[in-house]
Amino acid sequence: MEKSSAVYEPLVRPAPARAPKMSMWTRVRSVLFYCVLAYWLYFLGSIWVYLYQMGVDERASWEIHNLADAFDWNKLPPSETLEWVRCYEEPFQCARLMVPLNYAKPHMQKAAVALIKYPAKYPVGHEKWRGPILFNPGGPGGSGVDTIHARGANMSKIIGDDFDMIGFDPRGIGRTRPKLAVLESESERMTWQLQLPPPINVTVDALAKIYGYWQIMADLVVERQAHAAAHMSTAIVARDMLQITKAHGRDKLQYWGFSYGTVLGITFSAMFPDNVGRVIVDGVADTENYYSGAWDNNLLDTDKDLATVLESCAASSVCPLREKTGDLVGNRLDAILNNLKTEPIPVRNGSIYGLVDYSLAHSLIFRALYKPVTSFPPLFAALAEVEKGNGQPLYTLSGITTSSWRCECSSGGGALPESVGETTAAIACGDADVVDHDLPQLKEHYANMARLSSFADVWHVHAHCAAWKIRPVERFNGPFVGNTSFPMLFIGNTADPVTPLWAAKKMSKGFKDAVVLTQNSPGHCSTAATSLCTSKYIRAYFRNGTLPEPGTVCEDDDDIFPPDDKVDIDLAALSAEDRELLRAARDFSAGFEVPRLGFI
Repeated sequence: MEKSSAVYEPLVRPAPARAPKMSMWTRVRSVLFYCVLAYWLYFLGSIWVYLYQMGVDERASWEIHNLADAFDWNKLPPSETLEWVRCYEEPFQCARLMVPLNYAKPHMQKAAVALIKYPAKYPVGHEKWRGPILFNPGGPGGSGVDTIHARGANMSKIIGDDFDMIGFDPRGIGRTRPKLAVLESESERMTWQLQLPPPINVTVDALAKIYGYWQIMADLVVERQAHAAAHMSTAIVARDMLQITKAHGRDKLQYWGFSYGTVLGITFSAMFPDNVGRVIVDGVADTENYYSGAWDNNLLDTDKDLATVLESCAASSVCPLREKTGDLVGNRLDAILNNLKTEPIPVRNGSIYGLVDYSLAHSLIFRALYKPVTSFPPLFAALAEVEKGNGQPLYTLSGITTSSWRCECSSGGGALPESVGETTAAIACGDADVVDHDLPQLKEHYANMARLSSFADVWHVHAHCAAWKIRPVERFNGPFVGNTSFPMLFIGNTADPVTPLWAAKKMSKGFKDAVVLTQNSPGHCSTAATSLCTSKYIRAYFRNGTLPEPGTVCEDDDDIFPPDDKVDIDLAALSAEDRELLRAARDFSAGFEVPRLGFI
């Protein structure tokens, strides 16, 4: 099918009445003012807002987004059937599925869900075609389109090339319409980011400022995007997944969800237990806690994750901060951080300059805990330089020296603009019970969290929900149980920084014959480290419906810092199939990034 040149207009209600339009010259002056202001704030503002995901190949990411920009989703007409067209580079195909905006009113307004496919080697309907597998990368607010575009080939090699790998952008996200876009220009977005306060414990008024700013954001959503925000709940997206599955001619969902994607998978399985085909939830959140809006038990294993890193450092002569024990490595790390509290290091490299301070270092450590294997070797090397008074390597790791910002009037092709967390809040806080906490109650909430983890100060979501005002047209309140048509597979790591293993064990109890597979590794989701064992179970589950025995624990095949007595995998002893699977799993682990929360 040739791509249509028709332009699809998002189906949204008429915008509320606004003040009279400014003259063209006034608008031009206004835009120029914001561009100049944001440009200077870019260099003078606090650097922690520029933290980029660590472990990402910046060049590859840039190339992927350039390709994405070249495909204009707005010219792809939505349809109630899946009308796939070629998009980006071979072999990707894209479609927009028209679904009810509100499933309680199916014949009224519509939404258009953006989908991408890394196709199976067999066409749809072929006797060897095994159907679609849907993916959600987490968030909430992560783009499934971006995930499959970047990693669809890896996923196909892990699971099998007789499945279609399907990514979709959930309601309000990316290329799906209507889209939540609260801040109306890149200059306004950048200005917002640069005004945000630091982590909760850095200043005495930081929490009050965080709460205040998100009260402003909540008001902006009500004023500008109430209609879009009201149709972004997890329950609605679960219904969309059922529609996507049925549009493929299938009745039962095949799905792999990470992080927040586990909330989505569990919600789907509770709402539609008879439509569960193969559902893997990986990096499992306490779904009941999520829907309460508390967000107060995510960090139970965060410090355990860090302790694993410190022990790995102590056992390896290649670790730049090595000491005799993990505790001594921790003491050395604390000394570096404490020194930055009182003596931040100025950094200047040409026109790039700023301060390396406690907030920057602390937040980089937290973000590295998501993927310790790839993140901590360069981070500890940079912190060793900080110890010597050289802040340049750590400042480089923050991402500011590899990024530039220009005042762009628009972005084409449905490209994703920078997020300041409004999409995450719209989903997470819209899903949640009303969080009726004032500032004193928020202070008590975070004081209690601080007793569980030293990283409570970067976990802001509950404060955002305390300010939120929009309720979605549909919410699912549980119970999160189900006699599913096929048993679910839950996967959890022994030291996950934001979804502790006990949550997988808790949530699995509600679903008949579900099994928890434990991966003995730090980091968020099984993809934080390579494990041939885990990958074989994932493949067997999707292909044959084979579940691991209850209590199964898989070891990982990676080291954060290789121990001095390390014994490498004997690749020659592996079958050709296992060698290929190990290679695919390692590539997927290295390249896949679960969206990180904190400072949003």
